[in-house]
Amino acid sequence: MGQTDLQSKGTPVDTLNPDSTWDRLSSIAHLLHQAATQVWSDADRATADSPLHDLGLGVYLAHSQASTLLPEDYELPDVDAERLEERTPLQLLTDAEELTRPLPLHQPDLIHGSQLVVDLCDLIREARGLGY
Repeated sequence: MGQTDLQSKGTPVDTLNPDSTWDRLSSIAHLLHQAATQVWSDADRATADSPLHDLGLGVYLAHSQASTLLPEDYELPDVDAERLEERTPLQLLTDAEELTRPLPLHQPDLIHGSQLVVDLCDLIREARGLGY
């Protein structure tokens, strides 16, 4: 398949350079951290058997997955947490999933990123089911 075949649908295909790949993963990790914080806060106010505890754990594990995909020497940049607090956990999860779409998951150092994408889709479905 040539490059013209990829571009025939109207959108050019961008190849990520390593810096933007890591920045994208960093953004995903930040979004998931904020989503986990919000879900755990809601779970703390819910009953002990609330499904929010399961969702919170799932989001926290996805955050860990995204973080482990980053190189060991990568330093996470600071983010505006107040801006993230304005979004619901579902919005944060959806934003994180959207950021995974252009990741080069075929590269050896990102091979486990495919599982992150699957887990994010499951978490989005679960959050929607819980009314987020």
